Amino acid sequence: MLDSTGFTKKTYSQLLDEMEAKAKELFGEDVNTNVYTPLGIIIRIFAWFMALLWEVVERVYNNSFPSTAEGVSLDRIAKLKGMTRLPADYAYGQIQITGTANETIPAGLVVGTKTGVLFETTEDCVLDANGVGNVEIYAQETGSAGNVEAGTITEIVESDSDIYSVLNPEPTTSGRDQETDAEFYERFKTYPEKKGSSNIEGIRAVLLETAGVRDAVVSQNTTNTEKDGLPPHCIAPFVFGGTDEDVAQAIFSVAGGGIQVYGTTVVQVTDSQGTVHEIGFTRPETIQVFVRVTLTKGNEFPSDGIANVRRQILSYIGGPDETGHEYPGLGLKENVVHARLVATVLNTPGVEDAIVELSKDGINYGQNNIVVDANQVAKTTYDKVVVS
Repeated sequence: MLDSTGFTKKTYSQLLDEMEAKAKELFGEDVNTNVYTPLGIIIRIFAWFMALLWEVVERVYNNSFPSTAEGVSLDRIAKLKGMTRLPADYAYGQIQITGTANETIPAGLVVGTKTGVLFETTEDCVLDANGVGNVEIYAQETGSAGNVEAGTITEIVESDSDIYSVLNPEPTTSGRDQETDAEFYERFKTYPEKKGSSNIEGIRAVLLETAGVRDAVVSQNTTNTEKDGLPPHCIAPFVFGGTDEDVAQAIFSVAGGGIQVYGTTVVQVTDSQGTVHEIGFTRPETIQVFVRVTLTKGNEFPSDGIANVRRQILSYIGGPDETGHEYPGLGLKENVVHARLVATVLNTPGVEDAIVELSKDGINYGQNNIVVDANQVAKTTYDKVVVS
């Protein structure tokens, strides 16, 4: 039944009791509705089918609300807010190939773990004079199963006389199963309003779905005077990630006409009529993080252990390694937590103990967290991470 408190489903036993009561009302109190009588059998058959119908009605009712909707129904409700369910995605990372010096290993090399998780190289790999080269890999199948630990990709699926061994010096990342209903709803609760809207929440929503954008904050000044450094009557997007052109186009697609879009980065966007518009947005201030690590090495510490430690630190904080590969790392307003860095280093094979020190200027080091403000992001580079 449906009343001011919501919907309540009738159960099979409730329906059966109501039908037996109705039969006695119509045919008299002495009518036999036991399970083996003709009338009793008919009543139970109808009660069973009606119970199924009540279950369908309950599901229809629940699928009208985000907190109880499931599957496609939740997808359709989320579209009203400009959201789509996150699909499954492929894990990726790097492997180190050891083989014949100066040989080129063509793209498409299939490697894997002993448990059967397969990866494929995405580009040709030229081995150096020592017969060593690094190349990017992607999992052959989507899903979180592609996120494997460092040192587990050791199998060469198709033998090649020029390849002696393969190894992933760091974990593979970003493999993702399709977003579940529970995960989707959690994101729904905090997601901005419909991205087609020209308000600040709508602009943020469309920015968050722009390729490469990791975070965005949109401010505005609706007054007739300058306020908090913003000119009168403007919208001020603050964007971390994505190319300048993609970000500007995304803002332009939903920004209201006649409103200045202000920022320190200005990109010209041409509309369908050939008119050029200047779209502004601001990039975050980057805090450069210096890391100094002193290791106590065990007997199992590998020959490339120091390089592994440096890459693990880069993976946590974010920044380019010695090959130019960029690790995404931390986002806006995410502090560099000293304890997490220590744990990262200690989890590297062969490390028995470690002293980890942090600095923002490369001179004054300490063992405190580095605090990052709302308009900042922490980054480092391979040369700023010193391991001994």
